Amino acid sequence: MAQKENSIDSKRGSTQLALKAGFWYVASTFLLRSVAFITTPIFSRLMSKSDYGEFSNYASWQSTILILTGAELYNTLSRAYYDYKDDYDQYISSVTIVNCILTCVFYLLFLAGRSWIFRIVAIPEQYIHILFFTLLCTSCKTIFLTRERTLYRYKSVAAISAVDMLIPTGISVLLVFLANESDRLSARIYGFYLPSAAVGLICAIVLISKGRSFRVSHCRYAFKLALPLLVHYLTVYLLTSTNTIITKSIKGAEIAAIVSISTSVIHILTILFQSLSGAVTTWLMDNLEQRNYEKIRRETLVYLAMLSVVSAGVIFLAPEVVWILGGAKYAEATPLIPGLILSVFIQAVSTVFTIILTFDKNVTKTAIFTGIVAVLSVAGKIWLLPIMGIQCLPLVNIAAYVILFAVNYLLVRQAGYGAAIHLKGYLLFLLGIGAITAASSFLYRNTMIRYGIILLLGCAVLWAAYRKRNLIIDFLKKRREKKS
Repeated sequence: MAQKENSIDSKRGSTQLALKAGFWYVASTFLLRSVAFITTPIFSRLMSKSDYGEFSNYASWQSTILILTGAELYNTLSRAYYDYKDDYDQYISSVTIVNCILTCVFYLLFLAGRSWIFRIVAIPEQYIHILFFTLLCTSCKTIFLTRERTLYRYKSVAAISAVDMLIPTGISVLLVFLANESDRLSARIYGFYLPSAAVGLICAIVLISKGRSFRVSHCRYAFKLALPLLVHYLTVYLLTSTNTIITKSIKGAEIAAIVSISTSVIHILTILFQSLSGAVTTWLMDNLEQRNYEKIRRETLVYLAMLSVVSAGVIFLAPEVVWILGGAKYAEATPLIPGLILSVFIQAVSTVFTIILTFDKNVTKTAIFTGIVAVLSVAGKIWLLPIMGIQCLPLVNIAAYVILFAVNYLLVRQAGYGAAIHLKGYLLFLLGIGAITAASSFLYRNTMIRYGIILLLGCAVLWAAYRKRNLIIDFLKKRREKKS
């Protein structure tokens, strides 16, 4: 085992290792998280509208509160690896324990303020207890998966992610199908979240037993790095998730439903981009540690080219995607999608800057600027919605992310990592997706032209694969040789 770990250490920063790890990480994170998206039609038919709405509210609050109780402590593991190589498991043990303590503190605060907090979250009290038990276990599971990803143990990430998604989803579908109509909400919540929590509990036991340590110095290091990240990621989450809430408050439920359909399309794209970002993080930090700035400068362009192809593909196919999700009655959601995709793409590009600033332990300023921009964007949406309608939503998001892109780039240059960024290349990709976004209304009105461009792009991708066929064949041969 030690010999294998030394071999991996010697390869850290290599593109081949990153591609291998990235493949498994993206497959486990994106494809398996998509299972929840695929099973939506099943639950929407088995459950009543009120129960389905209750579960959606529960799941939304679970995701939101997890950012607070987790405090982004897991995001410090990638950077801490370089500072705590000799006692990495001890550091992780400290982070795991403090994460559990933090979750318990939030749970006690919820119980103490039950008279008003329960009314805000609108979750029946009987489900609050499992909510916090799940939050505690989910945080530990995320820490464990981040540890494995940082150590390039990509197969264990894939295996644990598969168990964590497929088994709870299967159990919840079965229980909802067998339960009486009045019990289907409980069947889905307990059927999904209890098995998932069990996986997290096992991860917590493994992490603490490996490290067997709790040091204040570890906690001080973690919170110093994590708190600015908490502000940053919480405000980014609010920036991307407020469209439906604000629209419902100002325009009503029917218009909010249109926005919700467009948000569903963006959600699956966001999951993919987050998976790719997670796969790139360790590789990027390894090369920053080794000062391979030219390699980062060159190969991040390949990463952004891949994001560009996916973004362009979804923009071109937006009318068909909306029809699949909601049918013809939600066609009004189609014009929103290109602008929202552009904003998500800008955010994904900016994530490269965030990773660099995290490595530099210099994220306080980006957190402050992100918070200011998020508040201004929410105010802008509230002001512009009655005047411009829902078309203002993607415009506000684009403006917000353009500002954050510029600010974070300047912070990266100020931190001394300008040589790692190919700004002209980044801007070229942004302008390319921006041009497709600007042309989208014309393309949606002229279906044959749109299909023709899709065909040409498909041929271009096949041609590029043919040109690089020797590299692909060599890669596949090496994979086969290792398996045999």
